[in-house]
Amino acid sequence: MNKLIFLTFLFIPFRIFAQVNYEEIRSKVFYSADFDTINESILIIHKRFAIVIFKQSEMDSMVQATRNSAKLESFRSFERHDHLMSLLNENHQKISLTDYWFDYSDSERKEMFGHSNYSNPDKAILEQLFFVGGDLILGGKVMIIDSKEKKIVKSKMKIKRVKGLFGTRYVEFRLPNKKAFWRIMTSLGE
Repeated sequence: MNKLIFLTFLFIPFRIFAQVNYEEIRSKVFYSADFDTINESILIIHKRFAIVIFKQSEMDSMVQATRNSAKLESFRSFERHDHLMSLLNENHQKISLTDYWFDYSDSERKEMFGHSNYSNPDKAILEQLFFVGGDLILGGKVMIIDSKEKKIVKSKMKIKRVKGLFGTRYVEFRLPNKKAFWRIMTSLGE
């Protein structure tokens, strides 16, 4: 019996860890929402090519839904949102994070900050946002601002499946200019 349970968990693909099955997406269109950032409690993530704005209430609802499904399905129990939930529970009107870790290479960080021993306190929170943020983006519950133009992106954007090094696969959430602002790994390579 234990061998059967082990084999079942061994063959569960990585894609089922998210609310959305990203492995099945080859290309999909999505749009940015437009909501009141003055009266809503918001979470702002400054990325390299975009500023991604979520409603804190939507983020909290998505985390709660993920936690509830984790109780029913043991394979989702690995997801942790401790740092994210503690940040949301501080009840700030506006929370702003900067993603230096996942959008920039080491050489780009050295160019931006010099040779200092830079550490980003937002890194743990940003790690916990991969799937939750992706689910909200796909659901149209996000406002996306182009970093270069400082305007809300009104035209259609695409999610595209791409291959990385050594067979690793990702889905990239891309702006109309094809610059990726969010990336989720769907399968590991060699």
